[in-house]
Amino acid sequence: MNRSRLLLFMGVAALAVAAGAAAAVLSRQVLEPYKPAIEIPGERVLPDFTLTDQNGNPFKLSSVKGKAVLIYFGYTHCPDVCPLVMTKYGQLVKALGNRANDVALIFITVDPERDNVEAMKKYVAYYSDRIIALTGSPEEIDAVARLYNVYYKKYPPDEKGNYLVDHYALVLGADRKHILRLAFTPDMPFEEYQKGVEWLLTKP
Repeated sequence: MNRSRLLLFMGVAALAVAAGAAAAVLSRQVLEPYKPAIEIPGERVLPDFTLTDQNGNPFKLSSVKGKAVLIYFGYTHCPDVCPLVMTKYGQLVKALGNRANDVALIFITVDPERDNVEAMKKYVAYYSDRIIALTGSPEEIDAVARLYNVYYKKYPPDEKGNYLVDHYALVLGADRKHILRLAFTPDMPFEEYQKGVEWLLTKP
Protein backbone atom coordinates (compact mmCIF):
# COMPACT_ATOMS: atom_id res chain seq x y z
CA MET A 1 0.00 0.00 0.00
CA ASN A 2 1.53 3.30 -1.01
CA ARG A 3 1.76 6.26 1.36
CA SER A 4 -1.24 8.19 -0.03
CA ARG A 5 -3.50 5.16 0.22
CA LEU A 6 -2.25 4.44 3.73
CA LEU A 7 -3.03 8.00 4.84
CA LEU A 8 -6.48 7.78 3.25
CA PHE A 9 -7.15 4.49 5.01
CA MET A 10 -6.03 5.89 8.35
CA GLY A 11 -8.24 8.97 7.87
CA VAL A 12 -11.30 6.87 7.07
CA ALA A 13 -10.61 4.63 10.06
CA ALA A 14 -10.30 7.63 12.37
CA LEU A 15 -13.60 9.02 11.12
CA ALA A 16 -15.27 5.66 11.69
CA VAL A 17 -13.98 5.50 15.26
CA ALA A 18 -15.14 9.08 15.94
CA ALA A 19 -18.56 8.37 14.45
CA GLY A 20 -18.88 5.22 16.54
CA ALA A 21 -17.96 7.09 19.71
CA ALA A 22 -20.48 9.84 18.94
CA ALA A 23 -23.17 7.25 18.27
CA ALA A 24 -22.41 5.55 21.58
CA VAL A 25 -22.72 8.82 23.48
CA LEU A 26 -25.98 9.66 21.70
CA SER A 27 -27.28 6.16 22.41
CA ARG A 28 -26.55 6.55 26.10
CA GLN A 29 -28.28 9.95 26.16
CA VAL A 30 -31.37 8.45 24.56
CA LEU A 31 -31.44 5.24 26.59
CA GLU A 32 -30.56 6.67 30.00
CA PRO A 33 -33.57 8.47 31.51
CA TYR A 34 -33.10 11.74 33.37
CA LYS A 35 -32.49 11.33 37.09
CA PRO A 36 -32.72 14.41 39.33
CA ALA A 37 -29.58 15.34 41.22
CA ILE A 38 -31.73 15.71 44.35
CA GLU A 39 -34.74 13.42 44.01
CA ILE A 40 -37.37 13.50 46.76
CA PRO A 41 -39.00 10.12 47.40
CA GLY A 42 -42.61 9.58 48.40
CA GLU A 43 -45.82 11.28 47.34
CA ARG A 44 -45.85 14.42 49.46
CA VAL A 45 -48.27 17.00 48.06
CA LEU A 46 -47.28 20.65 48.48
CA PRO A 47 -49.45 22.24 51.19
CA ASP A 48 -51.84 24.90 49.94
CA PHE A 49 -51.50 28.47 51.19
CA THR A 50 -52.64 31.99 50.44
CA LEU A 51 -50.29 34.99 50.22
CA THR A 52 -50.24 38.28 48.30
CA ASP A 53 -48.61 38.54 44.87
CA GLN A 54 -46.59 41.43 43.45
CA ASN A 55 -49.76 43.00 42.03
CA GLY A 56 -51.45 43.10 45.41
CA ASN A 57 -53.80 40.20 44.64
CA PRO A 58 -54.40 37.12 46.79
CA PHE A 59 -52.61 34.05 45.46
CA LYS A 60 -53.47 30.46 46.36
CA LEU A 61 -51.10 27.69 45.38
CA SER A 62 -54.10 25.58 44.38
CA SER A 63 -54.92 28.19 41.72
CA VAL A 64 -52.04 26.84 39.61
CA LYS A 65 -53.00 23.17 39.94
CA GLY A 66 -52.21 21.48 36.66
CA LYS A 67 -48.91 23.35 36.36
CA ALA A 68 -45.51 22.16 37.48
CA VAL A 69 -44.23 24.32 40.34
CA LEU A 70 -40.89 25.64 41.53
CA ILE A 71 -40.90 27.32 44.95
CA TYR A 72 -38.04 29.30 46.43
CA PHE A 73 -37.89 31.14 49.76
CA GLY A 74 -35.59 34.16 49.74
CA TYR A 75 -35.59 37.95 49.95
CA THR A 76 -34.87 40.94 47.76
CA HIS A 77 -31.84 42.15 49.75
CA CYS A 78 -30.19 38.73 49.51
CA PRO A 79 -26.60 39.32 48.32
CA ASP A 80 -25.75 35.93 46.86
CA VAL A 81 -27.94 32.84 46.36
CA CYS A 82 -31.28 34.53 45.61
CA PRO A 83 -30.04 36.34 42.48
CA LEU A 84 -28.66 33.01 41.23
CA VAL A 85 -32.08 31.39 41.52
CA MET A 86 -33.95 34.34 40.03
CA THR A 87 -31.56 34.37 37.08
CA LYS A 88 -32.34 30.71 36.45
CA TYR A 89 -36.06 31.44 36.72
CA GLY A 90 -35.66 34.04 33.98
CA GLN A 91 -33.61 31.65 31.86
CA LEU A 92 -36.29 28.97 32.23
CA VAL A 93 -38.96 31.31 30.88
CA LYS A 94 -36.87 31.91 27.76
CA ALA A 95 -35.70 28.33 27.28
CA LEU A 96 -39.12 26.72 27.71
CA GLY A 97 -40.90 29.00 25.26
CA ASN A 98 -44.64 28.24 25.19
CA ARG A 99 -44.13 25.45 27.72
CA ALA A 100 -43.37 28.12 30.32
CA ASN A 101 -47.16 28.53 30.52
CA ASP A 102 -47.23 25.11 32.19
CA VAL A 103 -44.83 26.07 34.99
CA ALA A 104 -45.41 28.32 38.01
CA LEU A 105 -42.14 29.93 39.14
CA ILE A 106 -42.77 31.08 42.71
CA PHE A 107 -40.61 33.28 44.93
CA ILE A 108 -41.70 33.71 48.58
CA THR A 109 -40.05 36.34 50.74
CA VAL A 110 -38.68 35.56 54.19
CA ASP A 111 -38.25 39.29 54.85
CA PRO A 112 -41.79 40.68 54.84
CA GLU A 113 -40.78 43.78 56.79
CA ARG A 114 -38.87 45.13 53.78
CA ASP A 115 -40.37 43.08 50.96
CA ASN A 116 -43.76 44.67 50.44
CA VAL A 117 -45.76 44.37 47.22
CA GLU A 118 -43.91 47.21 45.49
CA ALA A 119 -40.47 45.90 46.43
CA MET A 120 -41.31 42.40 45.23
CA LYS A 121 -42.72 43.64 41.93
CA LYS A 122 -39.66 45.76 41.19
CA TYR A 123 -37.28 42.96 42.15
CA VAL A 124 -38.69 40.14 40.01
CA ALA A 125 -39.40 42.42 37.03
CA TYR A 126 -35.64 42.58 36.45
CA TYR A 127 -35.57 38.80 35.87
CA SER A 128 -38.98 38.03 34.37
CA ASP A 129 -42.53 39.28 34.76
CA ARG A 130 -43.58 35.62 34.69
CA ILE A 131 -42.23 35.04 38.18
CA ILE A 132 -44.89 34.93 40.91
CA ALA A 133 -43.51 36.95 43.83
CA LEU A 134 -45.32 36.50 47.14
CA THR A 135 -45.34 38.44 50.37
CA GLY A 136 -47.57 38.83 53.39
CA SER A 137 -47.55 39.75 57.05
CA PRO A 138 -44.76 38.32 59.23
CA GLU A 139 -47.33 35.94 60.70
CA GLU A 140 -48.48 34.75 57.27
CA ILE A 141 -44.93 34.19 56.04
CA ASP A 142 -44.04 32.34 59.23
CA ALA A 143 -47.08 30.08 58.85
CA VAL A 144 -46.16 29.14 55.26
CA ALA A 145 -42.52 28.56 56.25
CA ARG A 146 -43.67 26.17 58.97
CA LEU A 147 -45.90 24.33 56.47
CA TYR A 148 -42.85 23.75 54.28
CA ASN A 149 -40.37 23.14 57.11
CA VAL A 150 -38.36 26.12 55.90
CA TYR A 151 -35.85 27.70 58.26
CA TYR A 152 -35.06 31.42 58.27
CA LYS A 153 -33.51 33.79 60.78
CA LYS A 154 -33.16 37.55 60.75
CA TYR A 155 -29.82 38.83 62.03
CA PRO A 156 -29.52 41.99 64.13
CA PRO A 157 -29.26 45.17 62.03
CA ASP A 158 -26.05 47.14 61.73
CA GLU A 159 -25.68 50.81 62.67
CA LYS A 160 -27.39 51.80 59.41
CA GLY A 161 -30.34 49.49 59.95
CA ASN A 162 -29.26 46.98 57.31
CA TYR A 163 -29.52 43.28 58.07
CA LEU A 164 -29.21 39.85 56.51
CA VAL A 165 -31.58 36.90 56.71
CA ASP A 166 -30.22 33.39 56.91
CA HIS A 167 -32.60 31.06 55.09
CA TYR A 168 -33.28 27.66 53.54
CA ALA A 169 -31.79 27.76 50.07
CA LEU A 170 -33.17 24.81 48.11
CA VAL A 171 -35.60 25.29 45.22
CA LEU A 172 -38.48 22.83 45.57
CA GLY A 173 -39.90 21.25 42.41
CA ALA A 174 -43.32 19.63 42.09
CA ASP A 175 -45.21 18.05 39.20
CA ARG A 176 -48.60 19.06 37.78
CA LYS A 177 -50.37 17.37 40.71
CA HIS A 178 -48.12 19.36 43.06
CA ILE A 179 -46.39 16.23 44.29
CA LEU A 180 -42.91 17.16 45.51
CA ARG A 181 -40.42 15.38 43.24
CA LEU A 182 -37.05 17.10 43.36
CA ALA A 183 -34.97 20.01 44.58
CA PHE A 184 -32.25 22.22 43.14
CA THR A 185 -29.41 24.08 44.80
CA PRO A 186 -28.86 27.70 43.71
CA ASP A 187 -25.46 26.90 42.19
CA MET A 188 -26.54 23.96 40.04
CA PRO A 189 -25.96 24.47 36.31
CA PHE A 190 -28.92 25.89 34.42
CA GLU A 191 -29.05 22.72 32.33
CA GLU A 192 -29.98 20.77 35.47
CA TYR A 193 -32.85 23.18 36.13
CA GLN A 194 -34.12 22.89 32.57
CA LYS A 195 -33.91 19.10 32.48
CA GLY A 196 -35.57 18.91 35.88
CA VAL A 197 -38.50 21.09 34.87
CA GLU A 198 -38.94 19.22 31.60
CA TRP A 199 -38.96 15.99 33.60
CA LEU A 200 -41.63 17.39 35.94
CA LEU A 201 -43.77 18.24 32.92
CA THR A 202 -43.69 14.62 31.75
CA LYS A 203 -45.27 13.40 34.96
CA PRO A 204 -48.98 12.51 34.52
